[in-house]
Amino acid sequence: MKKLVHNIRLQLESGNDLILASIVESTGSTPRSSGSKMAVRRDGKIDGTIGGGLVEALVQRAAAKLFDTQNIAVSFKEFDLSNTLAANADMICGGHVTVMMEHLYADKETTDIFIKFDNSLKLGQKVTILSLMDNEENSATSSRMLLTQNQATPAVQGFSEKSISELQAASLKKDTPIIQDNHNQRLIAESFTPQPSLFIFGAGHVSRPTAALATSVNFRTVVLDDRIDFANIERFPEADEIEVLPNFNNAFANLEVTEDSYIIIVTRGHLHDKTVLAQALKTPACYVGMIGSSKKRNAIYDALLEEGVTQTSIDRCHCPIGLGIGAQTPEEIAVSIVAELIKKRAGD
Repeated sequence: MKKLVHNIRLQLESGNDLILASIVESTGSTPRSSGSKMAVRRDGKIDGTIGGGLVEALVQRAAAKLFDTQNIAVSFKEFDLSNTLAANADMICGGHVTVMMEHLYADKETTDIFIKFDNSLKLGQKVTILSLMDNEENSATSSRMLLTQNQATPAVQGFSEKSISELQAASLKKDTPIIQDNHNQRLIAESFTPQPSLFIFGAGHVSRPTAALATSVNFRTVVLDDRIDFANIERFPEADEIEVLPNFNNAFANLEVTEDSYIIIVTRGHLHDKTVLAQALKTPACYVGMIGSSKKRNAIYDALLEEGVTQTSIDRCHCPIGLGIGAQTPEEIAVSIVAELIKKRAGD
């Protein structure tokens, strides 16, 4: 989702209108669930996916028409994947989906919302989009508001403050679009939970492919090092944040590490690894991993024990880091590390 939102922002900033297709309701067995999104450009190219196959092709066709329809800002399309249409397309998933297609005009208001949306996701903030439209299959009007964490509930004509607050809460809880109809108006709340933060300490040869791969599988990636020649956007273009530290002695001072955070320690030396690990074990992070051989690991662990760190705390550290796949090159090591992160995220 983060990449899709960023690409939408870039298109709008370039003056290009888009059709944003979102699955707002789904029942039965469908290729994608509620909340899946796809942006369609005027040239037919797409970003994101709502499941591929028949539905995606039909939505692309409908989007092409919507670009040239002046009096429709939002259109709802229903697809029954259990009927002969799906059978003729050799689809076996079955189910029913409702797709909302919004014409995103490249005007200042829409562009500003997606700039704020993109920036909020990069910062790891929860975001809720409220979309107001006519309560019809095709709406001539559409407006949207973006709410960030701890922002006051806005006033929306036709809806009470309580109903809006409950709608937002339900969206945050279910992580799917929630629809509320009120006579001739429809309000849709859709919340986006930030991706788990991955803090990579060290910006060397292993960190580069690790950061790129982790970003591609939906981790919010933060790279930290005390060398500006290494920790920079040229080396880490995919990273959400890059921080150049004065040293590693107080490496977590400006970081918000939660129970959903992941920490990787791949600095350039044993001393720095030990310094960062001692601090990492004081955080509530769900994963702490350190690169290195068993010999290096044991030396660092022994030193930490002498300094008063408990064995229970030390046992939290994954070292050697990554799954055992016989990795040799930096890219292979990155695969083994990120595979272990995915395994942890999946609850295994």
